[in-house]
Amino acid sequence: MLKAMKEKFNQKRNVWAQETAQRIEEYAEQQRLASLRYMKKQEEINQLLHQEIEKYLYTIHPSFLLNPDVVRALHNRLIARSQGRFSVSLHVTSEMRLALDFYNTDLSVFIRLLEKKGFQLKGNEERFLTALLNKLSENNYRMYIERYGDFVQSHHTLQDAMYQYLERVEDYNKIDSGRLDFLHKYLVNKGLLSSDFSRKKMKRLVKSFDKMYADEYKISKLEKRMQEIG
Repeated sequence: MLKAMKEKFNQKRNVWAQETAQRIEEYAEQQRLASLRYMKKQEEINQLLHQEIEKYLYTIHPSFLLNPDVVRALHNRLIARSQGRFSVSLHVTSEMRLALDFYNTDLSVFIRLLEKKGFQLKGNEERFLTALLNKLSENNYRMYIERYGDFVQSHHTLQDAMYQYLERVEDYNKIDSGRLDFLHKYLVNKGLLSSDFSRKKMKRLVKSFDKMYADEYKISKLEKRMQEIG
């Protein structure tokens, strides 16, 4: 009798083990399907975001957003929007004013359009801002490389590169955020700067070389202008 009870218990234990294994397998399958659905949803969101941002930035080029201080302020503004509160920027520069006005009059409208198409900003503020800035920086680089050309040769030093840059760029635009972002990427691509070289250092570098070579490149610009007369 004891043997029969033991066999019966072992049979039940085997059944329990099989049922447990089946439940584990079913749970794993549910998790796999849920993960696939999540990945598909994220891919759809990314596709929507990148497509709409690309079209949006075809209509406008807010290069002042490439200022790191502006980026922080804009990120705070997006978080505040999601939380239903108002964000105040205490440190207001000319580019900051441009950015805040741009947010109120244009970017906020674009965000509402995205939300109408199914994008949820809340919880995705950083994703939205990163996608926007990456595409803006890409467009910005392409625009200025077409405008100023590939002006650094393989034998050029950083000093040569800065001279070439200052010779080409309009005096009043040397240190605006769009051109600094372009110059930083360009010099990194040429191997003349490390990728972690900050934008603030970049700005100081331009100012330093501008002061050093002001007379030389002004003379060079004048010579070229006079040569165009014939």
